[in-house]
Amino acid sequence: MLTGAADGADLRADGIFGALAAAQRRGLVSAQEITEMALDRIAAAADLNAVIALDAPGALQAARAVDRRRAAGEHLGVLAGLPAVIKDNMDVRGLPTTHASLLCAGAAPADRDDVTVARLRTAGAVILGKSNLSEFAMEAISDNPVFGGTHNPWRAGVSPGGSSGGSAAALAAGLVPLATGTDGGGSVRIPAALCGLLGLKPTSGLTGARPARLPLELSSAGTMSATVADLRTLAQLTLGPVPGDPSCVYGPDPAVADRPLGTLYATTRVAGSRRLDAGGEAVFSAAVESFGRAVGRAVRWLEPGLLDSAADVVWATIYAPEDIFAIGADRLREHYHRLDPRVLEWVDRGLSGTLEGYLAARRARIDYVLRLDELLDVANLLLTPTITAGPYPVAGPSAGGELIPIDLFNTAALNLTGHPALSVPAGYVDDVPFGLQMVGPRGSDRWLIELAGRWEQHQPWPLCAPGYHVFLPPTG
Repeated sequence: MLTGAADGADLRADGIFGALAAAQRRGLVSAQEITEMALDRIAAAADLNAVIALDAPGALQAARAVDRRRAAGEHLGVLAGLPAVIKDNMDVRGLPTTHASLLCAGAAPADRDDVTVARLRTAGAVILGKSNLSEFAMEAISDNPVFGGTHNPWRAGVSPGGSSGGSAAALAAGLVPLATGTDGGGSVRIPAALCGLLGLKPTSGLTGARPARLPLELSSAGTMSATVADLRTLAQLTLGPVPGDPSCVYGPDPAVADRPLGTLYATTRVAGSRRLDAGGEAVFSAAVESFGRAVGRAVRWLEPGLLDSAADVVWATIYAPEDIFAIGADRLREHYHRLDPRVLEWVDRGLSGTLEGYLAARRARIDYVLRLDELLDVANLLLTPTITAGPYPVAGPSAGGELIPIDLFNTAALNLTGHPALSVPAGYVDDVPFGLQMVGPRGSDRWLIELAGRWEQHQPWPLCAPGYHVFLPPTG
């Protein structure tokens, strides 16, 4: 079995990816053995319900191919032999994409990989299967009528968040070293926060997509990891344009990784005025002050609601109709009775949207972008809580099946403005991790990652949930 200490300095410096790569180079473990271990761990943690579909024969075949290429002395990618699970709203060649919906439960296998999946595969990743989510990624949970709910490895009965919660739970439990997510309103940052991981929503347009079901400009593939070193590797592999995506940004990243930090701002709310829960407020205040010490800056506190509460409404007014159009409005109307009751409010919003309302929201968006552009300038940083309330049950905070209020999170307004946002582990509320969200100028994604590295050195976090083991190669 692969074991190792969770808090070693070398592990944080090289990342879990680096440790696995080094072990393979030294002949301590093969790609096939790593894949077999991932399959064993997934089976042993079936109660988490994080992984909902496996292609074990295909994964083992791919792993053996990596071993043959290594033995032949061929050049291998940075993720060679690393097993990965893919959020089940992203296409994987040869596997169906169900979107965790009864409407797609009988979907035919995809004939090609999603762009991000293709990039990971090119880098040598071994695709194991699919991870759980909410239906059509419409909710901040990972529970659905097809596969049931995913549990948070940190505490049974608690949601890992969503919609990328299956991937986050798999990473936090050490089932795999690599898992994908998407973020249209917080779907990477929310589960990263609740599972004690790093979660990056990139600057709008920096990660290309083809085909793009999710709304262009507001949603993109995001990255999650346990270490900054691994996040840095994923950013290098996945941040980049793709032909055919009109929202993509071409040219060099305008941010310089070692750019000096300007003003450090903090606020409890990006949009609106919802207060933090008492427990979260104490953890957030302590984390902000500690972060200021880590980066050598005094903190300038801002009143809650940099953007008014309408920012979240504007986001939904744009996102919901695009979401429903991409799935198919007629299809959703015909099969309305088969949808998860928890997503009906969102579907209704999208179906009832008007062209006038949509275009007005598109124009209103410009003002919100301007406000954050002016605040952040070229090197200022904003800190917020990722989530404004404590952990909630697997099925969601309400027993009535209502949509989770968007102001429970500090995330959607940043999908609206397009600024990069990175959630980092920063304490606990009710024994479940708490996320500190870093927001930087547009294009400053790699700069945010380097600042997260300073936070990691100052206040390192556990690399997996209690009772689980970090996905590591043999020691010695």
